[in-house]
Amino acid sequence: MFKSLKDRIKDNELLSIRLIQFLILLSIFVECYGLFSKVLGSNDSNFYSTVAKHIVTANDWVNLYYAGSDWLDKPRLPFWLTAISYKIFGITTFAYIFPGFLFNLLGGYYTFRIGAYLYSKQVGLLSALFYFTSLHLMLSAIDIRAEAFLLGEIIPASYYWLQYNNNERINYTHLVLGSVFTALAIMTKGLFVVFAIYAGVIASNIYSKRYKKFINRKWLFAICLPLIFILPELVCLFLQFDLHPEKVVFGKTGVSGLKFFFWDSQFGRFFDFGPYISSGTGMYSHYFYFVHTFMWAFLPWSIVFLVTLYYVFLQLRLNNDNLQVKQQKISLIFLLASFFIPFILFSLTKFQLDYYTNIIIPFACILCANWICNYATRTLRHPIYIIQIYLALILTALAIAFSFLLFERNLRIEIFIFGATVIAIYTLFIRNRILNKAIVYSCLAINLVFIFTQMVNNQIYIKYDAGYQIADFLSSKPQEEVFDYKVNSSSLEFHLTAPYKRISDIRQLTTQSSPYYLVVPEELESSFINIKLVKRFNSIDQNKFTSLLFNRNKLNANTKVISLLHFSNAANIKQQ
Repeated sequence: MFKSLKDRIKDNELLSIRLIQFLILLSIFVECYGLFSKVLGSNDSNFYSTVAKHIVTANDWVNLYYAGSDWLDKPRLPFWLTAISYKIFGITTFAYIFPGFLFNLLGGYYTFRIGAYLYSKQVGLLSALFYFTSLHLMLSAIDIRAEAFLLGEIIPASYYWLQYNNNERINYTHLVLGSVFTALAIMTKGLFVVFAIYAGVIASNIYSKRYKKFINRKWLFAICLPLIFILPELVCLFLQFDLHPEKVVFGKTGVSGLKFFFWDSQFGRFFDFGPYISSGTGMYSHYFYFVHTFMWAFLPWSIVFLVTLYYVFLQLRLNNDNLQVKQQKISLIFLLASFFIPFILFSLTKFQLDYYTNIIIPFACILCANWICNYATRTLRHPIYIIQIYLALILTALAIAFSFLLFERNLRIEIFIFGATVIAIYTLFIRNRILNKAIVYSCLAINLVFIFTQMVNNQIYIKYDAGYQIADFLSSKPQEEVFDYKVNSSSLEFHLTAPYKRISDIRQLTTQSSPYYLVVPEELESSFINIKLVKRFNSIDQNKFTSLLFNRNKLNANTKVISLLHFSNAANIKQQ
């Protein structure tokens, strides 16, 4: 009649593994919905997509250009990978998102590998589930920035260096793979990623007093080999910038691409200097910015993480000479250092952006998964299960309520049916196992939130992306050149199939003899005569859109109008 605690945990584990595997596949399937979302707005996605587009259209794999000028800011690897995708699939939204999406999946796989290596397969699977159902990682798998690629580079590198460190002899497979993924990460974001990659290994060695490992020749190889593998990036920087000191970059000549890569780019962000830093300085410059940012980024598992930290620090305080306990502490130190060292570094810099938290979320996933599998399951009705269920229900209710406020009737019905049906079905199949209910409800809730955000992007914001709307409108027109005057729309540049050029002076148009289109802010229409107004389009900055979404008056007040003009003859400009 009464099962032992060991039997109850065993039953729970057997069901959990099957359930977790299914939920992982379900979450990946839901994320695939975003593969067909449009690249919209004024964020980095449009920016990166157009830089990669130029690589393909110009067939230039050495130099990076943006808006017709030499561009020196980010390393080249994400643009090369995106350009390869363009070559295979064509210059489409899917082709842009797909490489970053694959790297995001790779990050999830290696989160599983680290969890399984340190603890068990069950911990690894639950870690992967938390990874694929963390709100910000789901959004970042579609809103592709450098961090989407980093997840599939830093986490594998950490995994191989962890194994490399734990072997007394040199394992050349771990050495080469760790070096390759480290080099890929450096060629994606810069040198500072090494802090995130090596932090856990260094901290665990210090904690276990294995200081000799730092002077071992095996680690000399681990430091030197990634520097060899980043040579493609260094050669291209030298060819584009160091070999041409006459180029004007950041408003001055004599700019060294290599110096920028090794010093200005990384240390400039951290210590708040450098020619391009001013745009981000002070944006969110307070030490606790990433505390509240992480809390929403790691939804729906944020509260689980706080509870986990409490128990983890209690465990670290235990004085026990047992070898197994010592090894468990070393594993915890590895995970805590991998999480907190980058977290602290991010918090100290004044250049703070929410997606920086992406690379530390996998380590939080493993910590949480280990606590749930090995500690929380000892109590069949732990309070955290109830909290998770209520949190999931709140998220589900908010998604459905906002859908009724924002969407048309058919879309309201779709999201309501999705939200209500899947929860009802899983309620029938999960029986009375409250832990599994908490996990299921949380996963389904965050998947519903993800679908909601993609629907907002594809059904509402798309109407306020003038660049996309203009490109879509012109797709059925004759392929005449399009000039952009003071709109500077990356979205238009990416989605447009016709030739596109930005101009800074309208007198540049006087030499045009063939018909062309001109995109200008509405207030500049009067600068031209012999003008044919084709259509006006609404535009709003994506960074402002979310905060104004539920306030129609403020949304309209912040909406700009972009005019599409057509000239069948040479432009005539009014004299001011």
